[in-house]
Amino acid sequence: MDDSFSFEGFFEGAKKAAYKAMDDHARGEYDEFALHAGVAIERLAKAVLYKLNPLYIASGKVHLSGQKARIYTITATEALSRLSSLNILKVDADLKLLIEQRNGTVHASVGDEAKTHIPTLAKAVGPMLKHLGISDHDFWDRWTSAVNVAVDRLRSEIERGVALRIKQARHIFDDRFKDLPDGVKEKLLQEHQPSSIVSVDTIAFTTDGSLNAVVGTTACPACGGRANLTLRPVTAADAADDFTASALECPLCRLRLTGSAEIRASGADVEKAIIPTSISVKQRSGSPNEITEFCSI
Repeated sequence: MDDSFSFEGFFEGAKKAAYKAMDDHARGEYDEFALHAGVAIERLAKAVLYKLNPLYIASGKVHLSGQKARIYTITATEALSRLSSLNILKVDADLKLLIEQRNGTVHASVGDEAKTHIPTLAKAVGPMLKHLGISDHDFWDRWTSAVNVAVDRLRSEIERGVALRIKQARHIFDDRFKDLPDGVKEKLLQEHQPSSIVSVDTIAFTTDGSLNAVVGTTACPACGGRANLTLRPVTAADAADDFTASALECPLCRLRLTGSAEIRASGADVEKAIIPTSISVKQRSGSPNEITEFCSI
C-alpha cells in the first residue's frame, strides 16, 4: 500500500502544503496559495478521518493494476462534509469558496480573489488540530505567529493586514540567507542603515514647481534595514516644514506599505525618519520639472 495512505502521510502532506500556501501568499502568488491551502485542508481533513477510522476516507473505488491495488479516497468536499456531520469542523461559506478556488486553480487563475483567505485556512485548520490534540506550533512552525495575527479580532483589519505582511517580509528576508555563511545578514543590515544622504531622485515636484514629495529613510519594521519613506508636505510649497508619511518601501525584504494608517500600524518611527530639514530649489530656464540644483540643510 502507498505510504501516503496513512495518518502520518496525510498529516505531513497537510503541513507541507500549508507551508507552501503561506510562502505563496507572502510572494503575492495568490492562485498558488489557493491551490496549496486547499490541498492542506483536504489532507488534514483526511488525516482526522483516517485517525477515526480508515474507512471514513474510502471512496469505494479500487483500481487493480498487476499485483498492486490503488485505493481512491473521497474528495475534499466529501471529507469536509463528513467532518461537519461529526461536529468536528464547521464548513462555512468562506471555506467552501476557498475549496472552489482551489479546484478552479487547476484550470484557471483565481488572481487576487484568494488574497484574503489566510484566516479561512487558519480557521479550518484550528478545530482539526484541536481534535487531534496537536498544538498550532507543531503544525504551523515558523508561521504560527502570522496565522495567529490573521485571526486576531482584537486588532483592526488594517493592523492585522500590516502585521501579517511584516511577518511575511521577515520570513522572505531570512530565507535569502539560509545557505549563506553566518554573519552575512548582519553585515548587510549594518551596511543598509537609515542614511542622511538625499539624491535629486528623492525630491519630486508638481508641474508648477511646488514641492510634491520627499523620500527619506527610516528603519524597516520587518527587517530593520534602510527603508524608503515617502513624505508629502501638508501644504504645497517649495519649502515645507510639515510632512505626512504616504508610503514605505524596503528594498531588502520587499515590504511595502501605503498610506499613513498602514505606516502607523507598522510601528515605523516616522518621527525619527531622516529627511532634509529644509529644501531650497534653483531652476534653470525650461520646464518647471527641470530641477538642476537643490540643497538640503
